[in-house]
Amino acid sequence: MRIAALTPAELAATVHAPPPPRRLVEGCPEVTRMLAVSSSSSASSHERAIKNTIPLGVDEIAIYRAVLGRRLSQGWTSLNVSVTTYPLDATSTGLSNCQCLQGISLESLSPAFRSFHNLTREVLPGKNVRLVDRNRQAATVRANDPDRTMRRGKTVEDAVRDAFETGLFSMSEIAFDREHHYAVVSYGYWCGALCGSGATLVFEKIGGQWKRTDRECGSWIS
Repeated sequence: MRIAALTPAELAATVHAPPPPRRLVEGCPEVTRMLAVSSSSSASSHERAIKNTIPLGVDEIAIYRAVLGRRLSQGWTSLNVSVTTYPLDATSTGLSNCQCLQGISLESLSPAFRSFHNLTREVLPGKNVRLVDRNRQAATVRANDPDRTMRRGKTVEDAVRDAFETGLFSMSEIAFDREHHYAVVSYGYWCGALCGSGATLVFEKIGGQWKRTDRECGSWIS
């Protein structure tokens, strides 16, 4: 099991989910169109991401809060969240899956592919969730890598606990459809060379609230 460091530059080039199939499933015209957009933007995939200085909107804040809230609901008592988002990468997040985006026409793909935001405390759903500098936290993650600390004599239980407590949770830019009825976002959690997970999620706005759908857009774990 291997995982790469979750920084904006690296996450734009690494795989957060199973690689998309080489051939699209027939009968998915919306997916085909969006992958064409992705391909036209791929030339900039190795360029430096541009900081988006437009303040986060109400919908973006709500979705980031929903992603973090979902994580906390899974039993996590605290989270170290990268203050910097990373560019959404449609070529490696499972967005080519027919069931993932069928019938959804995302309109904000290009900015999401090429930019990042600095998050604010508005996205935090609780006191035990804090924003951290990704580079400083990455150094802490490496120092508490279970593989390293167990070699130094820690028990498996203590090594894993300490790795979870110092792990780095990162979120991507968000792509919306024109009406802001659907949204796509990725996340990654890194807690060591053999420790991490992530997924690409599709949200739908229902009754004024953003809810995660059951669309399968890919996930990974190590």
